[in-house]
Amino acid sequence: MSNPIDVLVIDDNKLQLEYLEHLFASHGLSAHLTVESEKAVEIIKKIKPRVILLDIMMPGVDGYTVLKTIRETEELKEIPVIIHTSKAFQVDQRKALRLGANSYLIKPIKGSEIINEIKKYL
Repeated sequence: MSNPIDVLVIDDNKLQLEYLEHLFASHGLSAHLTVESEKAVEIIKKIKPRVILLDIMMPGVDGYTVLKTIRETEELKEIPVIIHTSKAFQVDQRKALRLGANSYLIKPIKGSEIINEIKKYL
């Protein structure tokens, strides 16, 4: 790809992905959106995003597993990962941070807060 991707979003909710696509575009961010958590590492290696926005609850491979794999993969481990999930329990947040998440955002959340969090890592 000629232009670097600012944000890779991995989420199984297509309405959420549409919303984020418009949100990012309105803030001048380039994004790649996918529902394919099982292909996440492949996609990350290919597009080399600057930040990853990752849901936890997905069919197939869950976000914890994707996060763990990212952190164990030498060429990917430094990419900031923001968890964006509806799992609001402290135990979930602690687990994600222990696995290497940089931030933890609980849905629903204002678009401006998502943008502010992403910009911390750009």
